Amino acid sequence: MPHVLIVEDQESLAEIVSHTLRQIDISSTICLNGRDALIYMENNPLPDLIILDISMPGMSGWEFLDVIKQYEETKLIPVIVTTAHGDAANRLVGKLREVDRYITKPYKPQDIQEAVKSTLLK
Repeated sequence: MPHVLIVEDQESLAEIVSHTLRQIDISSTICLNGRDALIYMENNPLPDLIILDISMPGMSGWEFLDVIKQYEETKLIPVIVTTAHGDAANRLVGKLREVDRYITKPYKPQDIQEAVKSTLLK
């Protein structure tokens, strides 16, 4: 069963995403900020995919992404970015940071399911 790491500071939204993934037989772990996600990744098997919110307090999603892209073990983990800021500048930043998918909030559960399935099948 694939495992997804959800890095999202809005706990209720993270729970919805986790529930949505369970509906398609994908397990997940929720981390409410980038620092906790890094600690999780250091101490557990690496996820098959990361769903990453960009706007988080402390360590932004972009900062988290910059850290994991530095290491051989983690740089190839697919990343789906979620954000309320769907402007062209943010999309360009995502492309430059080799993000696999970019989803603008608000989104439907089916959007997450489709993005996860297609990204894992790459």
